[in-house]
Order: sequence, then structure tokens, then C-alpha cells
Amino acid sequence: MKTIKIKIIIVFALLFQLTSCLDLNELNVDPNNPVNVSSNYILTYVLTGTAKTYKSLGDHKTGVAGVMQYNQMGTNDGMPEVNQYLWTAGSWAGYYDLLRNVEIINKKSITEGNKFFEAISLTLRAFLFGTLTDLFGDIPYSESLQATQGIYFSKYDDQKNIYKGVLEDLKNAESILGDAGIINYKIAPSADLMYAGDAAKWRKFANSLRLRYCMRLINKKTDMNAIGVDLVAEFNAASAQAFVSNSDDAVVNYLGTTASNSAKGGLLNTSNPEYQTKPCKTIVDKLKTINDPRLHRWAIPVQTKWDFNVSTEKDVIVKNWFGETFTVKIMPTTNTSLDTSLYVGMPANIALFDAQQYNKGNGPTFPQPERSPYISYLHSRFRANSDPYIKMDLMMYSEVEFLLAEAAQRGGFSVSGPEGHYKNGILASMKRWGITDGANGFNFNTYYSNSKVSYSGVSNTLERIIEQKWISSWLNVESWFDYRRTGYPALVVGPVTQYGKALPLRFMYPVPSQDPKYLVNYNEAVNKLETTSFVPTGQSKDHTYSRMWLLQGTGKPW
Repeated sequence: MKTIKIKIIIVFALLFQLTSCLDLNELNVDPNNPVNVSSNYILTYVLTGTAKTYKSLGDHKTGVAGVMQYNQMGTNDGMPEVNQYLWTAGSWAGYYDLLRNVEIINKKSITEGNKFFEAISLTLRAFLFGTLTDLFGDIPYSESLQATQGIYFSKYDDQKNIYKGVLEDLKNAESILGDAGIINYKIAPSADLMYAGDAAKWRKFANSLRLRYCMRLINKKTDMNAIGVDLVAEFNAASAQAFVSNSDDAVVNYLGTTASNSAKGGLLNTSNPEYQTKPCKTIVDKLKTINDPRLHRWAIPVQTKWDFNVSTEKDVIVKNWFGETFTVKIMPTTNTSLDTSLYVGMPANIALFDAQQYNKGNGPTFPQPERSPYISYLHSRFRANSDPYIKMDLMMYSEVEFLLAEAAQRGGFSVSGPEGHYKNGILASMKRWGITDGANGFNFNTYYSNSKVSYSGVSNTLERIIEQKWISSWLNVESWFDYRRTGYPALVVGPVTQYGKALPLRFMYPVPSQDPKYLVNYNEAVNKLETTSFVPTGQSKDHTYSRMWLLQGTGKPW
């Protein structure tokens, strides 16, 4: 008993010594709700969230992947959204949450005098606002993120002014990052999940984004000139300091250790292996036609292959370009309507029953509709928590080379040699997927000599550039943005699209608040949209087939 009393006295003595050393004001600080958080921590959150949010736009389960005919659905799970383009109201809450955090970094950078953080915040602000206006049209911009100043119902700014702000932020970021004094400002390398605190890489990213947005606006060059933005001059200035190799890519990797840091298709995020998403026939047939090894990174052979030249079924072992082996059952047939290829994609925009029965012929039934052995599956890497080739790409070097190729092709820019940049874009994309000239039997010159690949001798060189850019943008939303402004690739729409034989043009605004103050701003933005013949009579202009300012008067994409 005496021993216990002594221990209690010692404990109280220690507690007294501890508290006497503390400023009593610190006892009123809640450690779970810190007032001042380091920008390093916030940056990690923003980069992760931005990468995941942007990646999800082109993810293999989304409508954009279906629109660009990378994928289709083979069961009713997600089929209306992907195969029929039946898109519901969009959401931008996640974007504005990220922007609020970017704003914190920006304000802290100015208060603390850290120019590096300021440049990063400008770059990320431009990226997020740029993506938002790309998707929706007019959005809350100049009055957004100002609830603390009493602005609860932000106006929707004109899209051209948002793009002007995006380019100004990127230009200012370039100016900061290009200053020799930037070496005096540091961020924690571990906080920067993209570039580990490398200011030179961030400078290239900011300039590469300038190229992206200058070309995004190319059909509106006159309108942008009228508000003081010279797209050609901006493009030319940025091209000198943009990405120059795959090592510059703006990417965040999946770790694959928890659901939050894993790819969507992995078991940490999906209770059952995801087989209902099929590679689309459009992209599969294109890659087969040009003998493109990227097909073997993205899809696997059918489990049951039809063959006109055999009389009995048999199992064979097939090997893809990279030495991976698969068991395939060869089945005899005389039915010329069946696809006898080793790689078979799902046709775009076909009805659910047709999708579930596609290429089955009189073959044996299969118990689970998503497990059709007569259609290729996506490669198993798309059902993994992480994979060396599955990354959250914000921008790739291949895109920069295709942008330079397009600028040279169009003329009027300081860039020349469109074919050289076109080749570089293809090579960069191949390297991105682990394909190098001379390895695994791949010979780039042989690949390039295909008349459906070569730049020489083709009448429509812009279409050729955008088609290869579409391939390289596999599961990336940028191909949709390119399609909207160019009409390429010339995708053919199938029979079951919800609103007719055309691809959608925009995301619908989030379901509006019924507060009259909110509705005034929302209705003003909606009234500036331009309906098309695919918007049903009597429906709101806030529709996936309405034209935002960016597309109005361009005649694109249809």
C-alpha cells in the first residue's frame, strides 16, 4: 500500500513539472483541428486529390471512356452511362474542395514569402479551374472561394475570361519558376508527390499546360485576341520550356496498400474482379490494323477463338508481344458474322442483350454475363491495386509532342517539322507503356511504314496527328477535349445512344440549389448555352448536347 502511494505522488509531481513548462494558452489549442498547417501537408493532399479526380474522368468505368470508344459495358452495370451516354448531373464539389486548399497554399506562400509554393499554387489553380470550365462551360470563378467575405452565391464567369485567368496564372507561375532565385525557396521533397521539389520540372509542367490551353482555344483565337490574349505568342513562348522527355511527365503513382492509394479496379476498391468493362471494338480494331503493341498492354486474348480452318476444338497456348502466355480454346465455325480474331472488342453503343451475346454464335453459354469468353478482357493490370504502367497522369510528354506537331501542321507558330514531333509523340507513348525500339521484336521503322501510321502521303495530316494522340491518350479525358475541337478521330456512333447519333459535348451542371439567389446565377449561365438538334424539345439548355462558348460558332465536332 505504501508503495502505491509513493507512485501516485511521483506521477502528480511529474505532471506538475510538465504543465509548469507549458504556456497555459497552449492548453486551449485543439490538436485535432490545427489552425496553422504546413503547406507541405496541404500540397500532398491537393496533389493526391487532383490526380485522382482528373484520372477518374477517363477511368475505364466512366462515360468519357465509352464516348471515346476505349471501352464499353457488357452487362447492365454502368451500361446506360457508358454505352448510351445517359449522363446525369455532374459534380464539382471535389474540385472546389481542392481549390480551397490550393488557395490556402497560395495565401500562406505570400505571407511566408515562399515563391516556390506560390508558383505551385498558381499552376494547380489553373489546372483545376481549367478542367472545370472544360467540362461544364461557365463556372464560379472570380467570386468563388469567398464565403468568408460573405459571397455565398458566386456568379458564373464567362468561359473566355476563365481561360484568360488560367493562362495568366500559368504565365505568372512560369515567371516565378524561371527566375534564378527560385533555388532559394524549398519545399519538402516527400510532400511533392509529382516532382519531389524539383522547380525545373514544375516549370516545364506549367509551360506544357500553357501549350494545352492555347491549342484548346485555337478555334476561338479571334475572341481571345479581343480580350488581350495572343494564343500564338503564348504558345511560342511556352514551347521553349515545356516537357522534353517522359521523365517530365506529371504523374502520381498508385501505392496499392490501402483503398485510398489504390487504383479503382483493384480488390481494395472493388469487391469482385471487374470484368464487365470491355475494350471497345473501335480501339481494338485500330490497334490490330496497325500492328500496335500497346494493344497487348491494354487487353488480353479471347478465351474462346472462332476459326474457319479447324474441324475440332482444341486448346492452344498463345504468347503476346511481351511474352505473357494465355490458354485459348480454338472452336470451329462457318459463321462469317463472327469475329475470328485473337483480340475482339465490344462494338460501340449496342443494346444490352446484344452486348451480352456478342460473338457467341452457337457456342456454349457462360454462367456470368460479364465473363463472356468470346470477347477480350481488359488486361489484368486494370484489376490490380497498382501496376507499373497504371498511373494518374495529369499530363504526358507525348501530349506535348502532339501539340507541337499540330502547331507545326497548322502553321503560323514558331514550331516547324510536324512529322518529327508526330514521331516523337508516338515514341513517347510507346515508352510510357514500356515499349522501346528493338525490344521484344518491336521495330519502330516497320511500325511507322504502315500507311495508316505514316505522316507522309496522307491527305489529312491533322486527322493523322489527332488519331495517334487519341491512341496515346488511352483512358484520358484529353482525347474527348481534342475530339470536341477537331472532330477527330471520326468515331461512328452505334444504335442505342440516348439522344441520337452524336457524341455528348459537356457535363451538366450539378443539381442547382433552389435558393433564388443561386438560381439567378445558374439560369444566367444556362441561358448562354446553345442547344443543338440533339437536345429534346422542351428540355433545359443545361444538357450534355448543348454547346458551351468554347464550341459555339466553330462547327466542331459535328
